[in-house]
Amino acid sequence: MADVETTSPVEDYSGQTSSAKLVEIARYFLFIGIVGFGGPLVHIAMMEDDLVGEDSRNWTDQSIFMEGLAICNMLPGPASTQLGIFMGWIYAGNPGAIVAGFFFMLPTFILVVFFSWLYFAYQTLPAVEAAFYGINPVVIGLIIGATYSMARSALADGRPDVEFDIGSKTWSVDFLLAVLLVAATVATATLNPNPVLEFIVAGLIAVAVYRSDWVRANARRIATAGIVTAMVGGLYALRGRLLELVGPRVRTVIESSPLWGIAIGLWTNPWVKLFAFMLYTGSFIYGGGLVLIPFIEKYVVTEFAWLTGREFVDGIAIGQLSPGPVVMTTAFVGYKLLLDVSGGLVWVAVLGALVATIGAFGPSFVFIMGFFPYFARVRENDIIQTALTGVNAAVVGAILGATVTLAAESFVDVFTVGLAAVTFGLFVRGTHAAYLILGGGAVGMAWYFLVL
Repeated sequence: MADVETTSPVEDYSGQTSSAKLVEIARYFLFIGIVGFGGPLVHIAMMEDDLVGEDSRNWTDQSIFMEGLAICNMLPGPASTQLGIFMGWIYAGNPGAIVAGFFFMLPTFILVVFFSWLYFAYQTLPAVEAAFYGINPVVIGLIIGATYSMARSALADGRPDVEFDIGSKTWSVDFLLAVLLVAATVATATLNPNPVLEFIVAGLIAVAVYRSDWVRANARRIATAGIVTAMVGGLYALRGRLLELVGPRVRTVIESSPLWGIAIGLWTNPWVKLFAFMLYTGSFIYGGGLVLIPFIEKYVVTEFAWLTGREFVDGIAIGQLSPGPVVMTTAFVGYKLLLDVSGGLVWVAVLGALVATIGAFGPSFVFIMGFFPYFARVRENDIIQTALTGVNAAVVGAILGATVTLAAESFVDVFTVGLAAVTFGLFVRGTHAAYLILGGGAVGMAWYFLVL
């Protein structure tokens, strides 16, 4: 058995690197990346059973594992992937973290790229169209089923204003968190704002209500920070109008600046824009992989028009068929964008998928390898914990609001609505998502060819 090189202070979590350890890490995470169907909970349970304690590979002890799990659940990004990076980090330092994350994601990346190739090569065939006729509403049912569980957890984080039972589950609901969830749902479905803005507002509201004593004690500092933030936000929101007000001459000077030209050139480059957007998304998808949905729906579908709404739902389905995190759907987005830009060159599309994946998962490596000790210290801060209760509720609302828009693309008749409802019922009772997607494709093909 390998020696464990951990101590109690969080600054000393990182282990020492050796070639033998890196090979061991690569083998284990390639294995879990291949067989880990079932989502984050399965990945976490496998790592705990296989790596923690003297009766396993003994990479660390139970207390450090639970601390790492708690912090990974607090961070933006896919929790189980970050936990894998964390386990590699505490066992073999930064090289261990990189090897763990790479081999954990490799099987899923290969599968998503392969399915992306199949999809875009053959999506116009009647059989493929028929399959996704059934798969699309299944995906909507899966998303709603996942947010159902997320909502139950998020609404129980506050005060138990009311309790009731739905089936065998008891719901404890805080009225304020319920309002924040509904408000985020309505705002996303109707106004489609930046999801990060929704999360910040929800967190501030939660602090203002739950920690009013702290707010009163720090009123002056909070007011100053609020004024500065409002001014910066206002300047950004009115940037176009301000350029008009300063006059054509000043605007000409700004736009003729070499820095302006470089910035515009970089932003119009599809590779740079793809990587920058995925880096931004990976830095703020707090609450799990499904938080990717409002980000992608707002920017990739609505503003950038890299995908249609139907293609995005299909991409989520492809992501769900793999053993890895839903965030790997970003590889599908990168594949499609560069496939279009290159005029159909598959090898360029594969590189696009790789760039999107690096951008989306890059922040997870940075959070663990660069800032884990800091997050370990701030995790117990009462104000941060209070803000996160509001953010959790807004996250669920943002996912639901984006799903409303996607459902409009997927629900084409009564049959598809019913298929989504059946999927929801089966999923919340424990049926695996991959089985439901495959079943939905089969049922959709049968209905499409025999009834329609």
